[in-house]
Amino acid sequence: MAIQPYQEDNEASSGPLDTAPAKRLRWATQRVAGSQGGTKRQSILRRLSHKKRSSDDSAKRESNGTDLESVPEGSEASTEQAGAGRRVFFNMPLPEDARDEEGHPIAQFVRNKIRTAKYTPISFIPKNLWFQFHNIANIYFLFIIILSIFPIFGASNPGLSAVPLIVIVTITAIKDAIEDWRRTVLDNELNNAPAHRLVDWENVNTAEDQISLWRKFKKANTRAITFVWHLWKNRKESKAEKRNSQKDRALDEGGDTRRPSMYSQRMSVISMATEEPGAMEMTPVHSPMPASAMEGSKEMDLGDHIRKSLENDALKPGDVHQVVEVAKDPTDPNAPIPKRFYGNIINPNKPTGKARFKKDCWKNVQVGDFVRLYNEESIPADIVVLSTSDPDGACYVETKNLDGETNLKVRQALHCGQKVKRARDCERAEFILESEPPHANLYSYSGAVRWKQYGSKNSDVEAADMAEPVSINNMLLRGCSIRNTEWVLGIVVFTGEETKIMLNSGITPTKRAQISKDLNWNVIYNFIILFFMCLISAVVQGTTWGKGDESLDFFEFGSYGGTPGLNGFITFWAAIILFQNLVPISLYITLEIIRTAQAFFIYSDTFMYYAPVDYPCTPKSWNISDDLGQIEYIFSDKTGTLTQNVMEFKKVTINGVPYGEAYTEALAGMQKRQGIDTDAEGAKARIQIARAKVKMLEDLRKLHDNPYLLDENVTFVAPDYVSDLTGASGPEQKAANEYFMLALALCHTVITERTPGDPPKLEFKAQSPDEAALVATARDCGFTVLGRSNDGIIVNVLGDERQYTVLNILEFNSSRKRMSAIVRMPNGKIVLFCKGADSIIYSRLKKGEQQGLRKTTADHLEMFAREGLRTLCIAQRELDEEEYQIWNKQHDIAAAAIQNREEKLEEVSDAIERDLTLLGGTAIEDRLQDGVPDAIQLLAEAGIKLWVLTGDKVETAINIGFSCNLLGNDMDLIVLNVQDENLASAEAELDKNLA
Repeated sequence: MAIQPYQEDNEASSGPLDTAPAKRLRWATQRVAGSQGGTKRQSILRRLSHKKRSSDDSAKRESNGTDLESVPEGSEASTEQAGAGRRVFFNMPLPEDARDEEGHPIAQFVRNKIRTAKYTPISFIPKNLWFQFHNIANIYFLFIIILSIFPIFGASNPGLSAVPLIVIVTITAIKDAIEDWRRTVLDNELNNAPAHRLVDWENVNTAEDQISLWRKFKKANTRAITFVWHLWKNRKESKAEKRNSQKDRALDEGGDTRRPSMYSQRMSVISMATEEPGAMEMTPVHSPMPASAMEGSKEMDLGDHIRKSLENDALKPGDVHQVVEVAKDPTDPNAPIPKRFYGNIINPNKPTGKARFKKDCWKNVQVGDFVRLYNEESIPADIVVLSTSDPDGACYVETKNLDGETNLKVRQALHCGQKVKRARDCERAEFILESEPPHANLYSYSGAVRWKQYGSKNSDVEAADMAEPVSINNMLLRGCSIRNTEWVLGIVVFTGEETKIMLNSGITPTKRAQISKDLNWNVIYNFIILFFMCLISAVVQGTTWGKGDESLDFFEFGSYGGTPGLNGFITFWAAIILFQNLVPISLYITLEIIRTAQAFFIYSDTFMYYAPVDYPCTPKSWNISDDLGQIEYIFSDKTGTLTQNVMEFKKVTINGVPYGEAYTEALAGMQKRQGIDTDAEGAKARIQIARAKVKMLEDLRKLHDNPYLLDENVTFVAPDYVSDLTGASGPEQKAANEYFMLALALCHTVITERTPGDPPKLEFKAQSPDEAALVATARDCGFTVLGRSNDGIIVNVLGDERQYTVLNILEFNSSRKRMSAIVRMPNGKIVLFCKGADSIIYSRLKKGEQQGLRKTTADHLEMFAREGLRTLCIAQRELDEEEYQIWNKQHDIAAAAIQNREEKLEEVSDAIERDLTLLGGTAIEDRLQDGVPDAIQLLAEAGIKLWVLTGDKVETAINIGFSCNLLGNDMDLIVLNVQDENLASAEAELDKNLA
């Protein structure tokens, strides 16, 4: 490692990080009761060298079965077993190896009821006393009380000595009980939250729940307390309603015209539309009419309309044969594009019963249940999606309670389960879900659904074994919420403590403030002083008593000790009682009172009140609020914490030509370092960009009348790009610009959401805001993604509507740093589009070609990075039919694997993502949040040291540091460039230069 002053061209590189988790180990935030401060003073590098290394057992284990011998399209699936995983059976009898001697399932799954409270009514007293007596002062005062019990030590009233300690323990216990009671209330609300699950059918994966006598006793008490609480609450609310109704009559005498809530409309319609057994509980499209208009026959008409629409979607005999079996002729552009057959888990020969969806509590949801979720509802367990209200099987999920990200994620239903929409379909769905065991990695899951594919009803055709892989993109995790989706139907895989959110939360820790830990040491120091004081008193007393013919004899009325040694021993313990105030017990009472009052003041602080959600700052642990005043270091990431996580497409380089005008915050930081007036420069640049935007919009509308082009949505300002798109720079650059935007419109996993209006609006929902920004820019430039069909994407290319078949998606992850889409073009050619980090794409370009374009594009990307923009490279490769078919078979085998699926998919993907042809690069801006520079400056003035972690290049990070006030011109800028992975030498270099 070398340490040197900052130079303009220095860059830091980082290699890929292997994040594959070991099974059953915590992957994300781990909360552990208690804390150890042994590593507090160690440097970061030393802690890295002592990091716990977990071994990946899954890499050493071999599969018990064999791989798939053919692809899932109508062929036999493998019999690979999940090792230490689980098998969940649906409408199938359990095999012998899954049953015990009495026929009950061997596998025992945990309940979905969770408890985050630390105490129970029985364990509260002993457990709370155990935690309280971790304070050495409490042990000391208890010892003094025990000494006071013995009259030989001269204590006058032992009961009076115990009062202070009893008061301290009682006050602390009451505070802890209130905190834990709030946790218990939240647990009960969550466990009793409503969920719609399938009832009146047999879930073979769970045995009959045997309720113990203790659980019956608890249930009876809980119901009694809940009944009394609701009775008192309802009376109070009814009185308030009477007072409000009297006021309402004076204001509104014309009847109730209030609009009903969406939930009440939905539930009223569902209750009518699902009266018959097996009817589907589906969320209808809400009517704009008020509740008063939905009366009598109109309500029944709406229910009949829903039932008719459901019958039209019913499974028809012979659906399995509705597949286009025509091969695509590359020479005939009008030939039909072959559709891929994914199969169907419904057995048309199986009779239906009386199963129906019923509202139940979360705590009653079990592994193997069918669950239906509605819009805005939270997810009660880890669920695999079978079908959704969206025709493409997509649903939107909000994961902010899980990972803190506010952008919606897209989850996809299994292809084989998209026909399962009603209760009767659930009864006829016969399949096995093979799953890996539960682990805490939020971004990884491997499983497979296996079933027998039947022909039409009463058909004599032999059923074929089929399989479909299940990944994290098919799973809804507990703690998330459904958004922008009417309904979702899924199956429960993990419940309770085995869900990913609970595996990451761990046990509720008992937190202690730093001042409490420091007071323990002060008590120890005071006790040492007290020990020597009492020892001196005992020695003096014993020595004085041993002397004869002293005047002491006239004042001594007797002694408990018969000898000088025994008298000194008694004096030692008597002195401890006399000098006990050396450790002030009143200090602890004062601290508990102050902390309680401080928690109230924090809750009442109007400056920490968040008006959009009507929620104040709520302290969860009252006894650590004073730690806020002792913060010395703050470690923060950049994206989404300092920045808005709202991506805006700013610049692009295509075929060696740069496009785009922007004045970024990092560019302002660069000018700030040079002493330039950034306010004046920024105002000048914004005027120039506004003029260029007006010209670009005029040219775009002349080129193509794009109904989805909205002025306020355009972030890419480049009039010269539109000029080249019309052929001003020649046909070669025109074709390159068109092909580049087409690549952006095809290489993604974005879902299109259309909002009707004049003009209509298209919104793109993506797992990454970068993807949405790329597709939105392609839309603004005339390459609009209109939506998805069963196998493809419909794109409007400058007014010409085309359909592209997406054959495979190789998804992005942190280790690959790239994603690819294999697309069959309308002319029959197969093209792989790949986008990712510039270092990754450049390493996969075809050797010996495009040398000039590579250098020019790299220079442009470096220039974009200096301006604080996030850069990506776009490349492509044409595949011949035979090569693709061979590769696709290997890909399907890897995708259906249970063990080491990610490693196998990475190996297969790596084989096809080679010999690429560079198309260009993009640059996206993620602006700082409002108030971030001022907040960082205040933290610096307070003496708090802020560390920011970013994956940007060195030049980009420095410029952003200046723009957000993390760095200043009065600082000495030092760049540490680590050339090797030897932590010892790196730490030695740091100690040498920074000590």
